[in-house]
Amino acid sequence: MNHEVQKHVEYASGYLDLKMFDEATREADLALAIAPGDERALAIKSAILWEQNRLTEVEPYMAKLAEMNPRNSGLWINLAYIRRRTQSLEAAVATLERAFDANPKDALAHFNMACYRAIQNRTSEALALLRLAVNLDPKLRALAKAEQDFESIRGLPEFRELLEDNR
Repeated sequence: MNHEVQKHVEYASGYLDLKMFDEATREADLALAIAPGDERALAIKSAILWEQNRLTEVEPYMAKLAEMNPRNSGLWINLAYIRRRTQSLEAAVATLERAFDANPKDALAHFNMACYRAIQNRTSEALALLRLAVNLDPKLRALAKAEQDFESIRGLPEFRELLEDNR
């Protein structure tokens, strides 16, 4: 990494830690001006915008990071989250499919797709995806109990049974 880019990324990170968003943004922008495709510069710019819940603005940076790191399911999950809120459920579903390509055993990808399928009233798919998610990571049971996206299936016996902790 270019020394100047690294310096600006480190400054931006420090400012972000202190919640000094204007200063963090300025440093991230300086890093991106020097190296527009630098992964660390893109990541810090994404983190700054994400922290401020500026989802429309973070989308292109997150998309570029995800394309640069197609095997990182977490980036695809985050990008799907953004697109669900800034574009459409269909855009989120299409994006989340990439998380499965990156890691077919990512519990959070299955959990999020279960949420999307529940919203779409695709009950059997939602339950199957949620079952897989909690089998991969049993801690997701607690999250599922509180998740509003599951409102349409919450009353089903299969849902309640799935969330019982049988350890």
